[in-house]
Amino acid sequence: MFLDERSANLLKLLQHSPISKMKELEAQTGLTRRQIQYGLSKANDWLHFHGYQPIQYNREMGYSFSETIRDEELNVKLTKRNYIFSETDREKVFYLMILLSQEELSVYLFQTVTGLSRNTVLKDLKRLKEKNKDISLKIQYSKQDGYVVIGESRVKRYIIERLVHRVLNSPNSELIMECIWGNHEKQISSIRLQLERIERNLGITFTDERLHELSYLFLCTDQLIEKGEELQADQSWAPFVATEEYKMVEEMTRSNAFQSVWSETENLYATLHLLSMNRTKDISPLKDDEVIQHLLQEIVEEFERLAFVHLKDKEQLCQQLYVHFKPAYHRLRYGLPQLNPMTGRVQKVYPELHHLTKKSLWVLEKEIGCPVSEEEVAYFTIYFGGWLRRQGTTLDDRKRAIVVCPNGIGISNILIYTLRELFPDILFLDVLSVRNAAESPLSYDLVFSTVHMRTKAALFVVPPILEMQDKHKLRQQVMQELYGYTTESVDVSALVKVISKYATIHEQDQLEKALKSNVYTHQKITQFSLKEAEKPVLEELLNLQTIQLQQHVSDWKEGIQVAAKPLVDLGTVEERYVDAMIEAIETNGPYVVITPGVAIPHARPEQGVRSLSMSLLKLDEAVDFAPDKPVRLIIILAAVDNDSHLRALIQLTQLLNEPSNIEEILRTSDKSVLMEYVHKYSKEEAE
Repeated sequence: MFLDERSANLLKLLQHSPISKMKELEAQTGLTRRQIQYGLSKANDWLHFHGYQPIQYNREMGYSFSETIRDEELNVKLTKRNYIFSETDREKVFYLMILLSQEELSVYLFQTVTGLSRNTVLKDLKRLKEKNKDISLKIQYSKQDGYVVIGESRVKRYIIERLVHRVLNSPNSELIMECIWGNHEKQISSIRLQLERIERNLGITFTDERLHELSYLFLCTDQLIEKGEELQADQSWAPFVATEEYKMVEEMTRSNAFQSVWSETENLYATLHLLSMNRTKDISPLKDDEVIQHLLQEIVEEFERLAFVHLKDKEQLCQQLYVHFKPAYHRLRYGLPQLNPMTGRVQKVYPELHHLTKKSLWVLEKEIGCPVSEEEVAYFTIYFGGWLRRQGTTLDDRKRAIVVCPNGIGISNILIYTLRELFPDILFLDVLSVRNAAESPLSYDLVFSTVHMRTKAALFVVPPILEMQDKHKLRQQVMQELYGYTTESVDVSALVKVISKYATIHEQDQLEKALKSNVYTHQKITQFSLKEAEKPVLEELLNLQTIQLQQHVSDWKEGIQVAAKPLVDLGTVEERYVDAMIEAIETNGPYVVITPGVAIPHARPEQGVRSLSMSLLKLDEAVDFAPDKPVRLIIILAAVDNDSHLRALIQLTQLLNEPSNIEEILRTSDKSVLMEYVHKYSKEEAE
């Protein structure tokens, strides 16, 4: 009796999970209730045919076997002779046969292996040919050679790596492996013994799945070499010749476990895969690998900053991450495929944690020069999530928020930095444009936006740069929204009077100012403060060369063009960056007017920024950015990334937070007076 793939999968699932309810089966298989019921019916017929008791159903307990069926028994009964290969299974079998087999492959041979009709086999091969067009490989047939794959050796290796992973992680792996490698069992055992010897010598332990995968991958490599499929050399692999891993691979491939003569290129290929396979143990100390150590520390610190959490025992965390990160680093750097069956579930169950983990990995992306795949992000998410659970910290109980700014990178980052400090109990997920916010798959409770927008979440419209009274007002609004009450306003003058009864006050105005700052902001010094020493101060960006004083301009567009001219002349921005700033305001309105009389135009780095820079134009006559928004100070910001400009921007914010500073700057006609303010706030913040 034949059994289809769906029914066989359900049978195996119940074999390893003796009791399962319908909802659990639906979640694990992705099938509908009707499909599961039909599949179980077919499985029961098959069990009855082979002399087993059928699957039982209990309303409270769910589905279960009435007797124990051992893996060995089920695998003996469930062979390719009584199993109907699915279309997906047939694709794996045919593709691997064509890539690896040395004998002439005909339609008849494919029929013999799968037990299918000639027409079905031809349809499968035609479909496989169509899929290959997208990956620059071509399947062709000739009477002399049969079916063969034409194309670059590296592409073939890539396809084989993915196919091996998919086969070994398939519910029907035993049946497919019987078709492809049924007569290579002794060689597989020998290769596995060699790999276990390497594990002992290197002091590492591969995960069971990866050790299994390496064994079959090296078998495939041996088959390809024997077939005459030579791998093209890659100069980027050359440094691996000096590694301990290479020496052991070379010794391994000379052993009786392999039938072919491996070249240096093939040994390097094997070494790279040895280095890139996930492991559960690695005794090599993290401190010996300075590049990876530095990257891990930066990733962990970035995750702490974005999630606003403190990770305890970070040295131990980095050592655990190192076991996964070292092979992941090689996979990403050399473009090796990595499939993670848990990716979808991680994204679904831990969306916020996954999102913040992905953002924190920009440090790694910058180093390797390419994006980190979703599969790798999911692995890091699991590590961070496990560490947070270990220390009793969860992100689930915090309200989730996004920050919306019409043109992203400059002011928005100082805004989210301020908001994180102001509301440490809120999980800020991301800074988005209005359009991206509308399309975002993230789930959030609060939106902090510099413009009015439609949203089902609680919306708080905020100025791009928050002054003390703004922070106080916003805190009251958020507390009312989240908790249904607000803290009572503190009468600072009355408080000073009480203090004066028991102490001598020398500078009452300064004391009141300090108390207001403390009461309104509730700011804390945390470990998430920016590493300011690594970022330029304000006076390194604003200097006599980038500051201009002018009587007037014809309109706000000319104002931006004039203000940006020093940066264009210096070559720190391209002309198109000026156009991008103007276009952003035309599209989103005068959101760059951050306080009365002051505008900070900016656009995205990729729109023409060559290096971090800033310029300032002071006008004697105001220019209208909108009917109610006259501006006399235009400060151009050109940022290259998310945070290198923040130190200078914070200093500029502090300078502009004092209305008296703006008044004095607008009154002066001397650049040196302006530079005194720039120097003062650069120095004060640095101290």
